[in-house]
Amino acid sequence: MADETQPIKTVQNDRPVWGATAIGREIGLDRGQTYHLLNEGHLPARKLGRRWVSTSGQLRRALGADGSE
Repeated sequence: MADETQPIKTVQNDRPVWGATAIGREIGLDRGQTYHLLNEGHLPARKLGRRWVSTSGQLRRALGADGSE
């Protein structure tokens, strides 16, 4: 069985964002809203153990905040 997980892609100036609270702060949402979006799969993040992780660049791109759509 092939491993279907994809590595988190990073680009220059991306930094890891650890935890739902920090992810929410990065995108301007409160903790509850962020958990909802994470659990529904609407944000580019992975759960590692009990913590969510993403990158600042992935979050910006997902929200169209980096100018590239």
